[in-house]
Amino acid sequence: MEWRLGPGLALVILLGAGCATTSTAVGSAALRQGRPAEAVAQFEKALAEDPGRLDALIGLGISRYRLGAYDEAIAALADAVTRAPEHPAARLYLALSHVRKREDAKAEEQLTALRALPLEQRFVALVDQALELLRAGGLTDPVRTYLVASLDYGADWSRELAETRMALRTAQLHWDPFWARPTYIIRCRNC
Repeated sequence: MEWRLGPGLALVILLGAGCATTSTAVGSAALRQGRPAEAVAQFEKALAEDPGRLDALIGLGISRYRLGAYDEAIAALADAVTRAPEHPAARLYLALSHVRKREDAKAEEQLTALRALPLEQRFVALVDQALELLRAGGLTDPVRTYLVASLDYGADWSRELAETRMALRTAQLHWDPFWARPTYIIRCRNC
């Protein structure tokens, strides 16, 4: 079975000990609930306690992107891409920050790298359309807004779809009669 994770899954929290994990979880929740300023504070706290936290660094970059602080978002996300070039959310939001700054060549570079990663197929179609628009050039402000919103919403949809699929698999394991059946030890008479 092949697992396909959406770019929005960047904020999946790895369980571990310490306050950094708590700060990262609170930051992720704030970001998902539309409170990016609060998320920035939590991700910065997590990074102060553990500068190696990739999930906190990506969350910080996405939060800064959502606040319109594109230079700061690019700094955090470029660092994340350097550390983990295969991370789809870091590449996506780095590309979106470049689109907002009208740095279309850099955005195209990040979207091309994103396109090479394993992604949900409907999201791949959105990335392909975005690449076509960038390559055509001459993007107006409304087209930039539409391109960015499409990819951002597509990433959220892809993450939610992956989370739902995982929850369904977990639920199936709990109710499936095959897994619920008691296990009996069968002993061989000649053993």
